Amino acid sequence: MSPGGGRWWRFGRGGGEQPPAPPHVPGPPPVPGPAAAPSSDPSPHPGPHPEPEPGVREATERAVAEAAALLGPRHRAPAALLPALDALDGYRELALRPMRVALVGRVSAGKSTLVNALLGAHRVETGAEELTFNVSRLTHGPERTVTVHYKDGRPAERHHPDDLRALTVRARDDDEAGRARLRAVDHLVVTDPSPYLRSFDLVDTPGLDSVLGADSANTLRFLGRSPDEVRADSIGHAGSADALVLVFARGLARGEEELLADFTGAGLGPGAPGGPGGTGAPSGPGGPGGPGAPGGALTTVGALTKVELYWPEHPDPLAEGRRVADRVMSAAGGVRLMYDLRPLCSLVGAAAALLTEADHADLAELATVEPALLARRAARGPYFTTRPYPDLPVPADRRARLFGLLAGYGLTLACGLIRDGVDDLPTLRAELDRRSGLADFRSLLADHFGARADLIKLRRIVDRARTLPDTLPADLLPADPPSAARLRAAVDRAVGRFVDLEVQQHAFRELTVLRDCYDGRLTGLVGPDLLELRRSIGEFGTTTAARLGLPEHTPRLDQRRTALARLAHWSTLTTDPTFAGPTRRACQVLRRTYERLAATL
Repeated sequence: MSPGGGRWWRFGRGGGEQPPAPPHVPGPPPVPGPAAAPSSDPSPHPGPHPEPEPGVREATERAVAEAAALLGPRHRAPAALLPALDALDGYRELALRPMRVALVGRVSAGKSTLVNALLGAHRVETGAEELTFNVSRLTHGPERTVTVHYKDGRPAERHHPDDLRALTVRARDDDEAGRARLRAVDHLVVTDPSPYLRSFDLVDTPGLDSVLGADSANTLRFLGRSPDEVRADSIGHAGSADALVLVFARGLARGEEELLADFTGAGLGPGAPGGPGGTGAPSGPGGPGGPGAPGGALTTVGALTKVELYWPEHPDPLAEGRRVADRVMSAAGGVRLMYDLRPLCSLVGAAAALLTEADHADLAELATVEPALLARRAARGPYFTTRPYPDLPVPADRRARLFGLLAGYGLTLACGLIRDGVDDLPTLRAELDRRSGLADFRSLLADHFGARADLIKLRRIVDRARTLPDTLPADLLPADPPSAARLRAAVDRAVGRFVDLEVQQHAFRELTVLRDCYDGRLTGLVGPDLLELRRSIGEFGTTTAARLGLPEHTPRLDQRRTALARLAHWSTLTTDPTFAGPTRRACQVLRRTYERLAATL
């Protein structure tokens, strides 16, 4: 079980008990208001600071430079090589830019709410009556800015952050200019000083629905945009991301299988073009949906959002969310699609950062009400926000604000925490953040994605580089066979520079072993060995002690003894005649992993 009570899904043949995640203790979410200067940003999340991956980014940049040198300078290159040089420019940009994690799901699945909850502040627009119309990429920067990129290629425009709503949410019925502006936008880049964005960008997408609800469909028709266009934008930006968060909304499907169908039907399922494990749509090397799109469970995490709405039918909505998540992962086959699926009280998590001292005072007043009575009143929803209720000490208008922020479950949870002794706003915010499941979910994304961002991008680059020979246009190749053969040979040598990285970078081989583990290809290894494999590669912490399964303050000599003992174990497994293929390769990689760990001690 995770510290927040969620199940830690870690897959591979043999099962086995999983270790708990490292504890995460968030600080207080920020008080809403104007963005503070970076030096005084009170964000609750200190930002992921994974250990650096020695040499991975440098090796990638070196491979791109050497490959480009083999093809020659652009100004003297034959026309047939220009597409390959363009692709190399794309690889260079991918190596240098931050990792991108895209949130993908149905319209109204709670993607924008989840973005706000992850950042601990209100950053993108949400609401049951609002439709996120354009893709927004949130990236780290010294101050909040909004830059609009247009479909027609006109220069990008800088806007004030207050304009974000007008650029992403549907326009008013009488605002023809606003509708035209929305239709013209390709995507927005939003910079924000939140420390949580230091390791990767977050991409908020409109939605996947091919058949939207009546209100949403009417809105899109009014805006002059079809449901298929919204769906295509979401899939396109998911394909250009390095990793995915699949957002499942509680109540938006009749069963667990239908939840998964949203993504497999969108081409984001295992083996689908452009989806996890797929080879990419024929959009050109390195383009959106192209080779190297996010690959399987290794680069896909699921979020089951809005589980607080299981209350009051289920007194512990997070427990019911875990039951649903378990069914999605096991019975419905989610294990083939996702590394993990976490239930989240996302509305509560997003609201935690927005509570004010006045809200805290009102919650303290409501906490004096007998708990069963308060729960009955809160369960009545609209009545709770409008009726006088003389047995409740807070006026209806202020109850409406609290209910709008926290919903019924979050409100009763907050009052219960206050009754239990949480008597200040920062502690209440942090506890709501933890109880919502968001604190653990942030750590999961930071540890699983942020700690190996360069490796995941390198994996995509190598996959894309294998298609470089396909970029040679047959109609532009020289007519004489020897000259054409020389160009093909130059491109093949360029590909070799990237393929060599698979041999040179041990961490890259570890990543391949993890993918084999999640895909169930490591037949013969038992549960304890699979658990150790994941731990030694850094799934439960990237320090040497964590990778050895030891407490952080274990003396170096004891760490070395452990590394040598595990080295002997995996060396024995490499000689097991029953192991072959991916399993034998995994044993060899783990042997080398322990050799390297022992050498550092």
